[in-house]
Amino acid sequence: MKRFIRTYWKTLAFFALAGLVGGFFVGLYVMDSYPPELQQQLLAQGMNDTALALVSAAEAAGYGVILGGLGILLGEKTGLFHNETSFEKKPLLWTLAVAVVGGLGIILPDLLFFAHYSDAIAQSYIAKPTVIFMLASVLYGGVIEEVMLRLFMMSLIAFILHKLFGRKSEKPSTAILVTANVIAALLFAAEHLPATAAMMELTPMIVFRCFVLNSGFGLLFGWLYRKYGLRYAMLAHGGCHIISKLIWILFV
Repeated sequence: MKRFIRTYWKTLAFFALAGLVGGFFVGLYVMDSYPPELQQQLLAQGMNDTALALVSAAEAAGYGVILGGLGILLGEKTGLFHNETSFEKKPLLWTLAVAVVGGLGIILPDLLFFAHYSDAIAQSYIAKPTVIFMLASVLYGGVIEEVMLRLFMMSLIAFILHKLFGRKSEKPSTAILVTANVIAALLFAAEHLPATAAMMELTPMIVFRCFVLNSGFGLLFGWLYRKYGLRYAMLAHGGCHIISKLIWILFV
């Protein structure tokens, strides 16, 4: 344990800080995005925007430290996690490509297709993204969601599948890692359903959109994690949000 803390305390501290800041802004954004009747219910329970933000910050920091620590242990056992200390040109180029494709892929399907079939989606683009929304997306989405879904969940799934089906080899096979990525991507999409349900009715079209878009991006982030490392998945995830929000602000 002492060796683990000495080796990874900076990484875990980064996860905790990103969780505190990102979670705080998520709490502020979520309160503003809720329908008025739900906001009134929360206020009646003593949960104002600041209280919700503080709870969200503590929760996200806990995810960062606890799931981050477990994810590192599992990632070491499966060969998915490496204690990365530098960036390389080729992985950065792939990361940029995923960020651009993902940024366009977040917003263009809505504008060109889904908004024509759902008033709720069209209405969601009326108000421009705020600074709070941007910070919440980049820090919570780019860091904490990657800790939860890639570092922890994808590594855990790979570890379990390897124990069940690949014990003859020292590390999980490529097939097991790809399967773990697919399952983690589907869970990543499912994770977004509660937040989506709080803002709009979960019609079949909304559920389809949630799974198609989020699982698609999740597969790309998981590929970067498996191929090059967690930091590239985080950069790509955060970059997707930045690019999509800039398009939204400038052109929608």
